[in-house]
Amino acid sequence: MIASGFSWFHMIPAVDHDSLVPGLHGHTYAFLSAWTACFIVCVLGWYAGSKLKSARGKGDLTQWYSDESLTIRNFFELVIEGVRYFMDQLLDKKDVRTFLPLIGTFFLYIFFCNIMGIVPGFLPPTDYVNHNVGMAVVSFLVFMYVGLSRDAVGFIKHLAGPVWWIAPLLFSIEVISLVVRPTALILRLTGNMFGDHMVFTIMSDLVPAFVPVVFLLLACMVSTIQAFVFSLLSVIYIYLSLPHEDHDEAHAH
Repeated sequence: MIASGFSWFHMIPAVDHDSLVPGLHGHTYAFLSAWTACFIVCVLGWYAGSKLKSARGKGDLTQWYSDESLTIRNFFELVIEGVRYFMDQLLDKKDVRTFLPLIGTFFLYIFFCNIMGIVPGFLPPTDYVNHNVGMAVVSFLVFMYVGLSRDAVGFIKHLAGPVWWIAPLLFSIEVISLVVRPTALILRLTGNMFGDHMVFTIMSDLVPAFVPVVFLLLACMVSTIQAFVFSLLSVIYIYLSLPHEDHDEAHAH
């Protein structure tokens, strides 16, 4: 069913005829898939949080013990700790606390969107470019806000470069690079997820039934890596938008 492009959402007449949301032109399923991923992240996040709160309520050393098997709570703890680890490599503790909810949500949401592509009857919304534009725009607005709110003058001076007589050229190049950053996020995520789905579709038609299992494992790996790459690049862009004195202090440490 995955290879055929089947989606349960296409069984809804309004989705099949693209009358549910005007303007999507054949991608109404992506709209519903995206909201399904949001619902999954919210519900599982709430459940993991309630389990963590319950464990802390014990008040003894057992509150710090992880579950014996891979549970939803353990999964979320592993993800958040992993995201926090690579954020610690670039940002100070205050900024890590500030941006962890955003970056953690990016990772979890993109991961669940991607992983929907290996579930029979679902298609990943991340292979639809307009869906990824929304996330890239959020990332773009965040790092622009960080740069302008922390030190607007320093941020603009950085774009203009150290030499005044080539400032117009450098400023133009830097502005173009700012536009390229979200574009790179969009193309990388869309291209990889679309390509991964296409490879699985082709191989499912060409090889025996058991061979596609290998490509399912590959799809799981690609889904995780692409969620990680999008999140990591967003952190790097935020870091590059920080004032220069913050950069100097980070290097000093």
